[in-house]
Amino acid sequence: MSVANSETTGARTERAERTRRRILDAAGHCFAASGYAKTTVEEIALQAGVSKGLVYHHFRGKEQILEAVLERTLADWDAATRTANWPGGQSVLLGLAEMHRATLRYARGNPLVRALFQNDPLVLLDMRGSAAVRRSLEEFRAQLVEAIRAGVESGELREDLDVERSAEVVRILHLAFIEHLLDPQWIDASDERLVEASLDVLFRGLARGGR
Repeated sequence: MSVANSETTGARTERAERTRRRILDAAGHCFAASGYAKTTVEEIALQAGVSKGLVYHHFRGKEQILEAVLERTLADWDAATRTANWPGGQSVLLGLAEMHRATLRYARGNPLVRALFQNDPLVLLDMRGSAAVRRSLEEFRAQLVEAIRAGVESGELREDLDVERSAEVVRILHLAFIEHLLDPQWIDASDERLVEASLDVLFRGLARGGR
């Protein structure tokens, strides 16, 4: 391939990627404003400033657009909640606490996340089968297992802990808070004192000597 052809191909690829990002930005805006169920591909195209045909050139339909939006949102969520140098260089319990607080801050402040939880309960059920969601949850679980194991090995956490099941307990607490935060019918998970009380109870169970 000539240099000129290579440059042309590269420019075309970059242009296509910019268009794809614009469609996803528009879809996220529409989903946040109207919910997934009420958003149409025509509205996404209009918001993105492209033709409906171009949207279908990049995505098979609205369901695939949602999957791509979720994947990007989950990546941003992970970046917002991942603690630097953890599990190493600091207390595992402090790392877990900061992770928990940071992910709740992200959930509170992200209009797309709020819209999907509050406006589209059926989408939430579908999300459980989403490859992006499954992958994110498995990566989160692996991170928790690594952190708890490191805490046991360092002597910060109880040596008799079942590492795998302890990671599941932390994950259950974490997901329950997100669910109640965004659908506060029974529990007000936005109460900072409740967040801190839950962490205190959890850490007394994990820490060597009950913290």
